[in-house]
Amino acid sequence: MKSGATFLNAIPDFAPPSFAVKEAYGEINLPLLKGTRFAEELSANAAVRVADYKGSAGTVWTWNAGALYAPVRDIKFRVSYAKAVRAPTLSDLYSSPSQNFDILNDPCDINFIKTGRSTRAANCAAAGVPVNFINNAARGGSTEFLSGGNPNLEAETSRSWTYGVILQPSFIPGLAITADYYDIKISNVIAAVGAQTILDACYDAASLDNQFCGLINPRQSSGEFAQTALLQSTVNFAALRAKGIDVDVSYNRRIFADDKIALRFVGTWVRDRTDYPYLDNPGQKERVKGELGDPVYNFNVSADYTHGPVTFGYQLRYIGRQSITDWEAQHETNGVAALDPYYADRVYYPSVVYHALRASVDVDKRFTFYGGVDNLTDKKPPYGQLGVADGAIFDNVGRSMYVGARVKL
Repeated sequence: MKSGATFLNAIPDFAPPSFAVKEAYGEINLPLLKGTRFAEELSANAAVRVADYKGSAGTVWTWNAGALYAPVRDIKFRVSYAKAVRAPTLSDLYSSPSQNFDILNDPCDINFIKTGRSTRAANCAAAGVPVNFINNAARGGSTEFLSGGNPNLEAETSRSWTYGVILQPSFIPGLAITADYYDIKISNVIAAVGAQTILDACYDAASLDNQFCGLINPRQSSGEFAQTALLQSTVNFAALRAKGIDVDVSYNRRIFADDKIALRFVGTWVRDRTDYPYLDNPGQKERVKGELGDPVYNFNVSADYTHGPVTFGYQLRYIGRQSITDWEAQHETNGVAALDPYYADRVYYPSVVYHALRASVDVDKRFTFYGGVDNLTDKKPPYGQLGVADGAIFDNVGRSMYVGARVKL
């Protein structure tokens, strides 16, 4: 297996250097007011952590602070701010280059040169790729490349604001509503970048002088990829930005002595999801909101009815429509006209709804039997999506049934 004789891909040894981390932390929670007029509850909290990593990450600080205010019992307001870091793992840093293969679309191929940013054609020409180039080798089979670590990675940092409200109205027992607005920015992002992303990001940048092109080996004189096309690795992106609202509504109520219902809605609305992947041009945006894997709307609804030891349940999952290719290709974005408005005869994967049923029986305090059906209507994923990468947001199994038992010893 190691030599590649079994599965054709040689697997090198993983032998990272020694690694050490030192940490110290502290936290505090301050109850300021309780049970007073216009302040049923007022509290503040804070925490801090310092860590020293051996290697490129070095010494990093993280901290957060927040407050909660309840003018009356029925309503609470909360706010928090946090600064966090994520250090690269040993695998991110030191994973040995290993042989890999994949079907890759050459951004400089005539079929794809108009699907990216306006800089793509100029960058392909600067790389020596001829006009109207056809990469027959890439079209005809898989492309060889290496996958490995990047010892120059730094820690990524983030800052986040969260503003929320919690409603538990006393005149509707069992009802609880929470809504939180989040605003998150991550800088120096650590990301395991796929080979296709490296190719696209290289030629869509302002010039060829960027970290992604640095991972691509010089092309052959014909314009085709080198025998080993590139190094698929982990890199530090410039930034990610996310804004939106999360809502959670639940209602739990006993109807009769042996009957109760449990209803719940959990949903997300995405206001902004933007990548800033170009370190040489950190203001250059890549819209992610609405692309495959990042729908604008996404929610789950569940309902359970319990009568004595028997519970029946239903779940609905909704996924909003998503662009079938890069958003910039078929939409005007940030004042720039669609780069390839006729990319396909459709623009979106349509919204999808999945249904599921379940039931359980408590035989006694120790034994519970359960079963159910997922994807009740046998909804298939859109054509071309196999349930991997961003397409994993769709169910790729179809209708499935299960039975089982839980035993408490």
